[in-house]
Amino acid sequence: MATRVCYIHIGPHKTGTSAIQWFLKEHRAELLRQGYFVPESGTAHGGHHPLARTLCGQAVPDHQQLASVQFARAIAETPCEAVVVSSEALDTLLRNSDCAIAFFNRIEELNLEPKLVLFPRNQSQSINSRYMEVVKGFQFSESFEAFVQKNIRCPGHAYSPLIELAKAFHADLIPRPFTVETVMGGVVPEFLCAIGIDPSPFSNTYIRRNQSVGPFTVSVARHLLRLILNSGKQLKWLQTVRCKKRLIAYLHENGLADTGYCGLTTPLARHIENEWCSDNDAFAQRVWGRPWTEMFAADVGGEFNPNDFDMSEPDESTDLQLCRAVKEMTATVEEIMRDATLAIDATWNDLRQRCG
Repeated sequence: MATRVCYIHIGPHKTGTSAIQWFLKEHRAELLRQGYFVPESGTAHGGHHPLARTLCGQAVPDHQQLASVQFARAIAETPCEAVVVSSEALDTLLRNSDCAIAFFNRIEELNLEPKLVLFPRNQSQSINSRYMEVVKGFQFSESFEAFVQKNIRCPGHAYSPLIELAKAFHADLIPRPFTVETVMGGVVPEFLCAIGIDPSPFSNTYIRRNQSVGPFTVSVARHLLRLILNSGKQLKWLQTVRCKKRLIAYLHENGLADTGYCGLTTPLARHIENEWCSDNDAFAQRVWGRPWTEMFAADVGGEFNPNDFDMSEPDESTDLQLCRAVKEMTATVEEIMRDATLAIDATWNDLRQRCG
């Protein structure tokens, strides 16, 4: 059988991955007619996270352990010349040498030619969005400033190593900048163009999924997680998933859901950008032949006004709503922590190992 192209969308987090995955899931039939096979994800929102983890040799729950076997069987049966897989978990997994070797060896065994689709994002905006996400996901309870201090030089924010990763495993790297303009215009058309598909026949490519939350949501989640940690307990992955789901539902049901969180100040944003200036420019020159500041002109140098309640105190009415939300959600969180089915002692349910 001739080698087929496998477009592997690796994220990173908070670059429209949920929108892309939803689109792929909803349009599998049309993409199949165009010669692009999107395997069943086994997840509600379309991300191929179980498949990504099994291809990397990672532990997964029992019901997901056949993901790579089913993937191999499915691509053997499809006549399509292109395969599309999407999981932002791969941005972290493939930076681990053992995971990368296992993944690309399996891709080679399946006679697939890997092409990595990546959406680099300016680190100031990326860190702001990532903080919001991990707090909302009950994975971090400290302040935004503490998060920046711990993560400002995190290797996961560097894009140059992905050039070397692609080179080492004979994969093409297809980078597309994720900018303010991408957010405004929608990331799905950019993704479709990256994999060689004309987006114009599709009527609904402007998709917003897993949208950003606001300072109220961040503050409630942060308070709740601090209560859990102060009691001496550590959350398992399934517990964080359930806590997040119940919190988001509670806020929507009570008209308290908000958007637009910002922990950045302008000086802090400049500090983050200066930390990554050299690596960013080296990456941009190699993949686009242009400076990072030119590719991300609308993002670099932006001004920010933080609305984090730790930095900008809420008014009295909002503070009362916050206290009531924390009190009412505490009972829900305690119920989740008592659920033994969510506290399974397994590698795949270990939050620290799962998040790298």
